[in-house]
Amino acid sequence: MNKKLFNLLLSAGFLLFIFGVFFFYIVAGDNKVSILESRNLAQEPTYSAEAVASGDYMRAWDSFFNDQFPRRDAFTELNMRVNELALGQDVYKDVYVAPDGYLLTKVESYTKDDAQKIAKRINDVGKELQTLDVKTSLVVVPNKSTVFEDKFPTYYPSFGREGYNRLMPLIDDTYVQNIDVSQILYKSKEKPNMFYYTDHHWQATAAFLASEKVTKDMNPGVKQLTKDNWTWKMEGLPFYGSDARKTTSALASKSDQVMVATQKNLSAPYKLDVIQEQRDSLYVMSRLTDPAVYANRYTAYIGTDYPELHITSPDPLTKKNLLIFKDSYANAFIQFIAPYYANVHVLDLRYYKNLDLQAYVKKYKIDDTLLFFNNNSIYATPQLTTFH
Repeated sequence: MNKKLFNLLLSAGFLLFIFGVFFFYIVAGDNKVSILESRNLAQEPTYSAEAVASGDYMRAWDSFFNDQFPRRDAFTELNMRVNELALGQDVYKDVYVAPDGYLLTKVESYTKDDAQKIAKRINDVGKELQTLDVKTSLVVVPNKSTVFEDKFPTYYPSFGREGYNRLMPLIDDTYVQNIDVSQILYKSKEKPNMFYYTDHHWQATAAFLASEKVTKDMNPGVKQLTKDNWTWKMEGLPFYGSDARKTTSALASKSDQVMVATQKNLSAPYKLDVIQEQRDSLYVMSRLTDPAVYANRYTAYIGTDYPELHITSPDPLTKKNLLIFKDSYANAFIQFIAPYYANVHVLDLRYYKNLDLQAYVKKYKIDDTLLFFNNNSIYATPQLTTFH
């Protein structure tokens, strides 16, 4: 083949590729969001002479091209698969791919000083609430990676239990009732449907087991509900959760479904009031049928991490009002503590700002307060325990 023909074929191939991509963009349109990456995608930049002169226009166009590249998610998944097969890679970002199908996010190591700062904030708020005649309880849930910490290899250790054991003795039971659910979860970890394979959260099954101890310790002498007071069913389309959004489904040997617990024999539905919206359920069932395989179906519990929500129980076992400070692990749990209180008020301090704690407690006539976090978020997210 002579040089002239070679150059001609090379140019033709290049032009064919460029026009093929251009045609694909015209047909497919612009994607707004990547569910896989949990972020908004760059959109076509607006032309202006100033943007061209500064170089911002070309930089924006480069981001647009990368984000809107045809079959971008498929290429990302293919790259992950190649890394696994060719390089034997089993750690992606901060997720370890265990041989039994669990995707496990590493829990970082935290210091004694870190634990002391958290404990001080918790003890201080418990002391303050005690002056208002409000009982404070704390539940720190060992998260999925901590429960399955023995699955991590020696070359990629996780430190969830270390941080958990460092914090627990620092809680002052003069002011805060420290409810330890760790042994319940450790002993039951091999039971079916306790934790998701591909998401970092727990299932309602595990949340209920923890709730049995929590509700008994917070309400001694009150009739305790059992698992038989709910029906249990795996529902919704299969999905790949938060851990799989880091590794892609290419490395997820198992998908997940959501365990739905439905309380029996209610005289009326629960009333949930959130951000100028009222609902008659503690579930958002539409989240379970979102066709996107990376959809966050865990948000079927409650809805999402709202700054504030209020729940009214139809058949409360007490006349008390409960205030919960929470992270997302509480979302699957709230349905099991709500029956014990007339009203449940829930705050997520990552999003609820300018809290006047004493005014809030007085406004809603709070009797009990529950601080409910998983053992990783309580370290990694200081806002959760910043009560002032």
